[in-house]
Amino acid sequence: MIGSLLFSLTLVPVLCSLGLRAGSEEDTWILRKIRRSYEPVLGWALSHGRAVVVIAIGALVLSLGLVPFLGSEFVPALEEGSILYRATLAPSAGLDEAIRVAGQLEREAKTFPEVIDVVSKIGRAELGGDPEPVNNVEVTVTLQPIEAWTTGRNKDELVDAMRRQMDKVPGIALSFSQPIATRVDELLSGVRAQLAIKIFGDDLDSLARLGGEIQRVVGGMRGAQDVQAEQLLGQPQLLVQVDRSAVARLGLNVDDVLSVVRLAIGGGEAGRVFEGQRRFDISVRYGEQFRATPEDIARALIPTPTGGRVPLSQVATITAVEGPKQISREANQRRIVVQANVDGRDLGGFVAEAQTAVARLVALPAGYFITWGGQFENQQRAMARLALIVPVTLGLIFLLLFSSFGSLKQAALIILNVPFALIGGIIALLLTGQYLSVPASVGFIALFGVAVLNGVVMVSCINQLREEGAPVLDAVRRGTLLRLRPVLMTALVASLGLVPLLLARGAGSEIQRPLASVVVGGLVTSTLLTLLLLPVLYSMFERETPHEQESA
Repeated sequence: MIGSLLFSLTLVPVLCSLGLRAGSEEDTWILRKIRRSYEPVLGWALSHGRAVVVIAIGALVLSLGLVPFLGSEFVPALEEGSILYRATLAPSAGLDEAIRVAGQLEREAKTFPEVIDVVSKIGRAELGGDPEPVNNVEVTVTLQPIEAWTTGRNKDELVDAMRRQMDKVPGIALSFSQPIATRVDELLSGVRAQLAIKIFGDDLDSLARLGGEIQRVVGGMRGAQDVQAEQLLGQPQLLVQVDRSAVARLGLNVDDVLSVVRLAIGGGEAGRVFEGQRRFDISVRYGEQFRATPEDIARALIPTPTGGRVPLSQVATITAVEGPKQISREANQRRIVVQANVDGRDLGGFVAEAQTAVARLVALPAGYFITWGGQFENQQRAMARLALIVPVTLGLIFLLLFSSFGSLKQAALIILNVPFALIGGIIALLLTGQYLSVPASVGFIALFGVAVLNGVVMVSCINQLREEGAPVLDAVRRGTLLRLRPVLMTALVASLGLVPLLLARGAGSEIQRPLASVVVGGLVTSTLLTLLLLPVLYSMFERETPHEQESA
């Protein structure tokens, strides 16, 4: 915009002085036909001003009433040409089991003709930014170009077919997404899904219970996919409870007993070996056959101060239990996350329904609370910023208009174009089945700019004719007809420039399409209202001056 402004103020006047010649200006045959059709409509509008205003206000109210039916989301899902699905095994699953399941999932994916390659990743290194245990398997599926698919399925149908086939693999929880989308969701909320429901509290058992209840509630809603509660419990653990009385009778202390347990099961450092300049630690622990079961460990011998040895079973009770797999914290509080993806409906509407259902069906103990994150949280944050930025921007535009025209009425008259420009944008989103998102909001902002520009063009011409002595009604009629071409040209240039984005089906087109739909649809109604409603409002707002009455 800065570059075009400099171009308009410097190069364009020079080119006009060199290229334009004196003579008459004639309309093209298309514009003549448009003008002949438009002139009687304008006359009817000026003579039925109240009806035009009522119709315009009714259309605005109707379009605003359609907003709740649009639905909302952060940004449309970007088609990446690949699939990433995540299989979560039981917490006790080891590497061998994860490798077996990963191979089985790869074979299932390769049965689909749309698939090119399948690559699995088990766990993640603890040195990375997002470590994962070996019971998590991520599988990336590269797909053929959709033009080469022969099954007649689209992407959603392919994912549903994969989900049905892989659900037959026992003992896993599946979540489908795309590689980039998964990383974006992970950056937003730390969860690899569109929606993250975080429950905060102190007791792990209560958190696990609440997570299961919310998972059942959300999983039963329309559009819910891949609903999973974070694994808190289920990790096999060995609980060693030392009998302090027995330890005291033998002259031992608790640490003497537990140090043997640590050495037997986990191992400990026994020395170092040097090879030239290299140094290696020596670690020792019991052999596998002596620590395979709680009974084997119970036979470990504990040395006593008198030189004797007693089995561990005489001074401690050893039991196998299921403990927490992990303890997640956020803002210094324990929490569990229920994650979900949304398919076939808008994210904003889904979250609103889920919040109502969870509040009605899940009773939170005192001190426990829920937050809703993921893409929904980012959408709320973006909309809150726009709710602040847009009024401030319109206020600055109003000040510029007032300083330019020196009239509050005329500045308000041009700003009135802005809400009426909403009509076509809202209807365009509804007809194309798209949701109100951040790209669509940016499109509305761009639409407001074009609407204000057309209003400035129209009002400036009418004011110029009035300064030449024309009465208000005559100036309105003549000025509107004179500015028919620039108003149509502005709208057509902006619309035609966005038509390729509207019709594009390539990579990234999902993000561009809401913006283009809003601008193109909004320009249709905005232009009509500029050409019909604005002249009517001008004739209502302005009264003839004594000089104009004398001229009349």
